[in-house]
Parts: sequence; structure tokens; C-alpha cells
Amino acid sequence: MKKYSLFVFAALLAACQSQSGEGGSFGVYTADCVAIDDELAIEEAPLSRKAAPMMQNAATFGGQMDNAVEQSVTERKLIKNGSMTLVVDNLEQTRSEVLNLIEKYGGYCANEQYSSWEHSSAYNLTVRIPCGNFDSFVADVEAGKGKIESKSMYINDVTAEYIDLETRLDTKRSYLKRYKELLKSAKSVQEIVSIEDKIRSLEEEIDSTVGQLKYLSNQVDYSTLRLNIRHDDANYDPHHPEHNQSVAQRLWQSLQSGFRGLVDFVFFLVRIWPAWIIILIVFGIIRKRRKAQK
Repeated sequence: MKKYSLFVFAALLAACQSQSGEGGSFGVYTADCVAIDDELAIEEAPLSRKAAPMMQNAATFGGQMDNAVEQSVTERKLIKNGSMTLVVDNLEQTRSEVLNLIEKYGGYCANEQYSSWEHSSAYNLTVRIPCGNFDSFVADVEAGKGKIESKSMYINDVTAEYIDLETRLDTKRSYLKRYKELLKSAKSVQEIVSIEDKIRSLEEEIDSTVGQLKYLSNQVDYSTLRLNIRHDDANYDPHHPEHNQSVAQRLWQSLQSGFRGLVDFVFFLVRIWPAWIIILIVFGIIRKRRKAQK
């Protein structure tokens, strides 16, 4: 009986593994195997149908991520600055033209310094121009009269710093709102004092963060150009005898200059003679009092 069961089991396995489409005593088991494969195929179909929306959602999410990246790029916070040295023939005229260009492009001159030497004179201007007009302003300055001796432009990306400050600001405002709600439900004096300290500290931090954001926004909105306008004396000769003196001549000039300084100091002491009279009177009073005490 056991041998007969083993024989039947072996026959069943052989029928399932058979690739022929013939009927016979084992055709029922072959059909069963095919039916099982069909059921598996039917079960896999819903999975594929479920996977399709997931694939579509993934593609949509990828598109949203790309849009977010593009949006972040367009909203990037960039600080554009530069420096330029311009050698001109007419210093005052060029300065006037530059000031007119600054007014034309809606900027302003944050700082202006004038320097003069034996052989040259110069204006150092710190110019603030709206970021959108900065390139046009620089191009007009270059197109004007004069020779560009040096020029450098550089951009600083502060997007990460700006986003970090905004995130911190939102977090601190959320904490502040929560503490104000807790203050309404506080019962003891100790709780009220503790919560008010937290609120005051958060308000100070928020004001500081808002100030930093305003500073960054100003640096982004207005670009800075440090412009040096210089005029050189064409007749200056460093090898001329007047500019090429010996050590003895320079020493004699130094002695003369020192003597003139000493004379000026003496005249200054004479000029303040009323102060000397007051000093002598005060000194005399102090001396009399000391004698009287002795």
C-alpha cells in the first residue's frame, strides 16, 4: 500500500512538470497547475494596477521637487559688490558725472573722501545702487571719460543664511505665542514671573533676528561699488632735482620745519596769556592757604 502511494505521488509530480498539452489520466493535475498560474497572474494584475498610481505619484513628486528647486534658485539671495579705480584728466568733472549717474539709477553715495598728494589727487566714493541697475551703472561709468586702472566684481550667496534666519524667526514666534497662551493660564506668581522672563528673552531674540534679516535684505537689494577716481599730474617728474634731494638737504629742511614748529608753539603760549594769569592767581591762593595752615 505504501509503495502504491509513493508511485501515485511520483506520477502526480511528473504530470505537473509535463510540458505537453496531451490529455490522459494526469490531465486534471496539469490543468490544476495551469489554473494556479492563472490565479497568480490575476493576483499580480491588481498589484501592477496599484503600482501605477504610485509611479505616477512619484513622477508628480519629482516634478514638484524640480519646481521647488527652480523656485529656490529664482529666489536666491545674492549680494553683488565691486571695486573700480578710474584715472581721469578732469577730476571734478568726472565726479560730477558719476554723481549724476548715481541719481539716474536711483542710488546714493554712502561715503565720500578726498585725498591730495604732491603728484595726484583722488575721490573715494562708496556707491549704493539698486541691484537691478548695478550692471548698467557700471557699464556707464566704464563708457565715460577716463582709463580703468583696476576692476573687480564679486557675488556673495547668502541664501542659506537668510533661510536659516527666517526659520529661526518662525520658531521663536511660535514659542512666543505658546508662552503668551501659558501666561493666561498661569496661577502662581512664580509661574507668571518665569513665563514673563521667557517672553522678554524671546522678544529680544526676535528683534535681533529681524534686524539681521533687514540688514541682509538691504545688502541684497542695493549693490555696493567702491569707486576710486584719481587724477595724476602729468608734469610731475620724480627724478627732477626738486624731488630728488640729498640727505643733507632733507636734514636741513627738517631742522627748518622743526624750528618753525617751535616758533608756532611759543606764539601759541603767548596767545593764551589770560590762562596764565588765572593759573598764577590760583597757585598764589593755594600757596597762602598752605602757609596759613602751617
